[in-house]
Amino acid sequence: MRKINFKKNEKKLNKIDGEFCIKDKISPAYINLNNPKYIEIDNMYYSGIIIVNYYREYNELILKRILDSNLNMNISIFYEKQDTYKVIRNLTYHIANVGVDLKESNQNRQDIDIAAFTYNDAKYIRKELQVNNEDIYYLYIYIDVFSEDISKQEYLINKIEGILQSIRFTNKKSKL
Repeated sequence: MRKINFKKNEKKLNKIDGEFCIKDKISPAYINLNNPKYIEIDNMYYSGIIIVNYYREYNELILKRILDSNLNMNISIFYEKQDTYKVIRNLTYHIANVGVDLKESNQNRQDIDIAAFTYNDAKYIRKELQVNNEDIYYLYIYIDVFSEDISKQEYLINKIEGILQSIRFTNKKSKL
């Protein structure tokens, strides 16, 4: 651990005597993990939302309405490459199951349409992976909302969830 002597940097640090490490300077003074809905760090409340699914036919920028809301938030986007062999194996399994459901067709018309749509999508993805040597990635979107007031924090979370639902995003509150 590297020690910084603040006596040498008197102009920048207002003549603090003693030695501190960098960890002491950037660490929060207070963290409260008692509530599962939020984390409290130095009198700021933080809550998270995970976008787990979004409408496949969305034609606009997917986060435009969230960004236009101009709320206190951080958005993190991650992607993870999936093992092609495992994806092809899972798709083949699901194609077979959906194919059986379509043949039995004891369901209502809407369920049959959804199953047919899923069947065609799975076949298309499997073809792209096998024939065209494409890769598949999972996309994770995390939205962290923060506020100094707990009631405002609840309001912000509800507002973002409302926006996500209005643009057909499926979301879950993250367990912090």
